[in-house]
Amino acid sequence: MKAKEIRALARENLKQIPKKIYMPIGLLLVVANIIPNIVDQATDSKSWVGANIIFFLLEIAAALLTANGYIFFDRWRNKIQKGGEEPNAWCGLTGQHIARLLIYGVIEALIIGTVAVTVAVAIAAAVVGSAIPQVPVAVSIILLILLVVLLVWIELRLTYVVYVIDDDVRTGQKRSVWAEIGAGWKLTKGRVWKLLCLNLSFFGWYILTAFTLGILGIWLMPYYNLAIAETYEQSKEDRY
Repeated sequence: MKAKEIRALARENLKQIPKKIYMPIGLLLVVANIIPNIVDQATDSKSWVGANIIFFLLEIAAALLTANGYIFFDRWRNKIQKGGEEPNAWCGLTGQHIARLLIYGVIEALIIGTVAVTVAVAIAAAVVGSAIPQVPVAVSIILLILLVVLLVWIELRLTYVVYVIDDDVRTGQKRSVWAEIGAGWKLTKGRVWKLLCLNLSFFGWYILTAFTLGILGIWLMPYYNLAIAETYEQSKEDRY
């Protein structure tokens, strides 16, 4: 299914969710992702340690609330298409969810952090290379591009991990977080390009959201989450 068709299906699903239900969650997701940056910019540099602790805690809270949004709208998609009870607004923040999501967050941070540090080294090499003619700048630039592509590829391959964690919690399956990461990784096999195209198809909406100071995100975040949840369901159907 193409990105256009997935977005159309996501919009149809969103219409079936009452605004009084999805708009507060959308607002929460927008606020959760904006506040850490505002606090980081507004904090006095003299209180560096305290500011970083607060920023770190806010980032964790934002990550958990974002994961809850993925799970909440995925469960709503299941209700719309398969029936059942309406999901609780905090369905993705049970004790089991939080424990697994925190472990997953640490593993993801280590993976992404390692690649990001490598990218930073490549950038530094490119800068030094531009100042020293003997250093092959072209090689550094190519390496940088490849590392950025790798970073994006890893992020896309991890798209479904939160959904896998929720499925395991709902079904009572006892797997390690690492096994859940592996299961999510397998589900994205052969789908990276489609996921990339789907994400890029929302680029215009993100620009409009910026112009509205995030207000449009109250609708956009649920819409986007439903679209990603739809690709997850399709990946499971194709695999099983």
